[in-house]
Amino acid sequence: MFRVLTLCVPMAALGLALIASPASAADKAMDPAKKAVCIEACNTCLQACRECVTGCDCAMCETDCLTCIETCKACVALMQYESALSPQMCGLCADACEACAKACLECADMPCCQKCAKACQRCVETCRAMAG
Repeated sequence: MFRVLTLCVPMAALGLALIASPASAADKAMDPAKKAVCIEACNTCLQACRECVTGCDCAMCETDCLTCIETCKACVALMQYESALSPQMCGLCADACEACAKACLECADMPCCQKCAKACQRCVETCRAMAG
């Protein structure tokens, strides 16, 4: 019985070390300057998307704008909390903003879509930088 316990304790410690390893890499503090720029870009992007959804008659970009709004809000929240999931969320946000920019660029004659696409493209850049 004693031998079984002796073997289990090191295995349990190894298991805890393996579980803790990925989090320790994500626990690194975010660069405050990059974080501030990214939060600002996300907030600008979600505002432009809101304006696009409410002020545009174009149905082509509506779903992408709504997705972008929600993704940017979640991204900002996780960065403000300095969550270990922030880099992954920034990557997801960049993907959502990229899709939104593409959809809005297809509505090139609509001023709100042009503004939205520009804000989304800026958000893509800053989120990719945060995602690493």
